[in-house]
Amino acid sequence: MQISKKIYTTLIIALLAMSTVAVALPLVSAEIQFAPILNPTSGPTGTKVTVTGNNTTASPFSTVTAYLDSLAGTVLGSGSANATGGFSFQVTVPATTAGAHYIVINDGETESEGTIFTVTPKITVSTTRALPGDSVTVSGTGFGGTKAVTLILNSTTLGTPNTVTLTTSPTTNATGSFSTAFTVPAMNTSVYDTYTLIANDTLGNNANTTITIDYYITVTPPLGPTGITTTIAGRIVANTAYSLTFNGAPIATGTSSSDGSYSFGYTIPSVLGIGSYPVMIVWATVNNRTATFNVTASPTIALGSSSGFAGGLVTVTGSGFSASASVTLYFSGTMVNSTAEGFGPTTIGGALPAGSLFVVPALTPGIYSVYVVDQYGAQSASGVYFTITATPVTQVNINAAAYYPMDIISFSIYTTDNFTTGPVVTVRDPSGVTVWMASWTMTVSGVGTWRMLYMDQMVNGNYMQLAADCPLGTWNWTISYTATVAGAKTVSGLFSVVEKPDMQAVLDAIDAAEASISGLITTSEGSIKALINTKSGQIVADIADLDAKITSIDGAIVTLSTTLGEVQTTVDALNMDTLGAQITSIASDVATIKTNLGTVSTNVNSLNAKVTDISDDIATVQTTLGTLQGTVTSIEGDVATIDTSVGSLQADITDVQGKVDQTPAWIAVVLALVAAVAAIFAVITIRQKIAG
Repeated sequence: MQISKKIYTTLIIALLAMSTVAVALPLVSAEIQFAPILNPTSGPTGTKVTVTGNNTTASPFSTVTAYLDSLAGTVLGSGSANATGGFSFQVTVPATTAGAHYIVINDGETESEGTIFTVTPKITVSTTRALPGDSVTVSGTGFGGTKAVTLILNSTTLGTPNTVTLTTSPTTNATGSFSTAFTVPAMNTSVYDTYTLIANDTLGNNANTTITIDYYITVTPPLGPTGITTTIAGRIVANTAYSLTFNGAPIATGTSSSDGSYSFGYTIPSVLGIGSYPVMIVWATVNNRTATFNVTASPTIALGSSSGFAGGLVTVTGSGFSASASVTLYFSGTMVNSTAEGFGPTTIGGALPAGSLFVVPALTPGIYSVYVVDQYGAQSASGVYFTITATPVTQVNINAAAYYPMDIISFSIYTTDNFTTGPVVTVRDPSGVTVWMASWTMTVSGVGTWRMLYMDQMVNGNYMQLAADCPLGTWNWTISYTATVAGAKTVSGLFSVVEKPDMQAVLDAIDAAEASISGLITTSEGSIKALINTKSGQIVADIADLDAKITSIDGAIVTLSTTLGEVQTTVDALNMDTLGAQITSIASDVATIKTNLGTVSTNVNSLNAKVTDISDDIATVQTTLGTLQGTVTSIEGDVATIDTSVGSLQADITDVQGKVDQTPAWIAVVLALVAAVAAIFAVITIRQKIAG
């Protein structure tokens, strides 16, 4: 089987695509060399731990996986190693028992290394305030497995210390966790206090937290500007009348519920100045509890930048909001970020957290008013604006997914954002060795656009050409640059270097790919393409590259032979002008057609000849393969015989009946009759002379 160079190239690309899917190209093997660095190295279950490996710890570009205790343990997470084998990713310590555990890493090879992480016990309670008779849920993690736990309430701040061992005694599960509820024991109000709740297991593991057993009053939030609405709430003796005062002035009265709870919403008056104000509840005349509300200055914010493009990150600082409040940031009424999305909440002092960021929204470029509102109604002052600029576009791609040894590597780089530095290209072989590193210069290619030209992609005066003996496998490339607007960016990717096949291998592979033509299409540029189905998917090739030849035209059906077999299509589906189709001769009922893909013959009737115009005795005949012109020599019904430069053919004149001038036909008849009469007259005259 013969095959052209172009289709050879097309099919090679398809076969390479198959090989990259079906066969993983191997990286240079390198096992884990060092134990990971953990930060932190101890803590309760649920702790976020950063697992880091320095250069050469793992195989370049490998996937590093972390396990608990051994490769058979719980998978904690994974990350990708860089070109030098370094990595860093975060994992969460799962539920497990107290003490030393290993966080083990592996990169897919046989060796693994681990570093000790010490799990410490921890307990939490469902509420930090309670009264005798209340049910409190306590949960613990990181204790011994299947061990009994003792719960103790202890107060050392009273004049006479008070310690109570609770009757509830839970047992941990296999991973050292438990959850149980206990009832706050009865006690005299004289020993109401903030108690330490202690949990001990039989192995000596212990943890503690605090719980206040006392009547109380809270103000939520306890700090903020005037105008916000706070909630004053707490618990006192059940079913008891009370009164509330703010800065000594009565603001409400009421009666506590059956569990002693009460609640009242209060709007901080705008007349108050910055400072601290007492809030008090009084019941039974002499009993009271007090809290404090702090009035702050009105909220303000400041942006780290006054302009940017959609998707960019901008820092924002602010103060004067309510304490520990959820916040929402707006661009002229459009919500951009909120606490539900990781923005905020405010600190206990009412400030936005340090390092607060928001993403510039994808709004129409223009100027927008920016403000922040907290959950209690505090809103930052007006006068802060941000300009959204048109987003620049930068595209960085390698020009091929696979190369052969001795091929030249090149990249396609385009941007609408001018580079301030770079791009810097680094290409590394499968073992992580840097083969090329160089800084390029972008070329202005139009108003506001820059391109990296192919001829500018030189390293030390030479194109990036692969060596004849370069290693096969998966290579890595990285391009770093700093754009005027977009800032510092790094783009990376992979490409394959594979052994160049010989012709016989290609032909064998084509047979194995079961390539076949499924149809033909004509592009908008007029070229005719073949759709080729292979095992790896469909590819497109020019029919000329398939050594295509037209073997027959039968009516509207055209048959072509190719290196991949026969294919049929319609005359209408082909661009006959592109094929250079031309009727070169007509003899009897056979028309000879010459094309760029060969010369064939067909029946004249299959040309569907029609006269589309007659002018000055010249008829224009439209056929399926082009237009002819000639003289009408006879007409019979709706069919005229046309004498053209390539021969005579019959054509339908239905569309031009009104334009047909049949005078030439009648003149021919008359002339024929005149000639006949003249001939008869001549014969008679000759006979008379002979007789005479």
